[in-house]
Amino acid sequence: MRRTCETAVLVALLALAAYTSRAQDIAESAAVTSHSSTIANTAKVPSHATAKPEKEIPSPHLTVPTGPSPEEVNRKSFEGRAGETAGKLLLRSVPSGAEVFVNDLPVGRTPLLMIIAPGKYEIDMRGPRQESGHMTAGVMPKETETIAINLSQRYPAKISTR
Repeated sequence: MRRTCETAVLVALLALAAYTSRAQDIAESAAVTSHSSTIANTAKVPSHATAKPEKEIPSPHLTVPTGPSPEEVNRKSFEGRAGETAGKLLLRSVPSGAEVFVNDLPVGRTPLLMIIAPGKYEIDMRGPRQESGHMTAGVMPKETETIAINLSQRYPAKISTR
């Protein structure tokens, strides 16, 4: 009786091993012939020294801007209307790197030297941390007008409670 039980257990283990082996074979063959496996096997492995594209597009729905920036177009427009009696406008800000708007048109970042027609101009500057400044400048013919604006915080940096 004991011999029969041992034989039955042995046969059951062999059947289980054969079943698992067959299941393993089926899984491996499915993995080899599956669509994702085919794509993975045909994909090129990137090298460590991959070159970046010239212009990286963050989204397929966005277009890559072509041509000069709006700031450059506006600045050249001012310079094109300057004429023979043009003056110079030197724009600086504290801290530097502020966006500059002349008559509400963006023209670049500080420090900035513009060749501009004589006249009155409204100058606004906006810093990277919500700082801003405003000034009216008068440019005389063939003269350089230096404008330095200390940008002030839009909101106070410290709040005191009493």
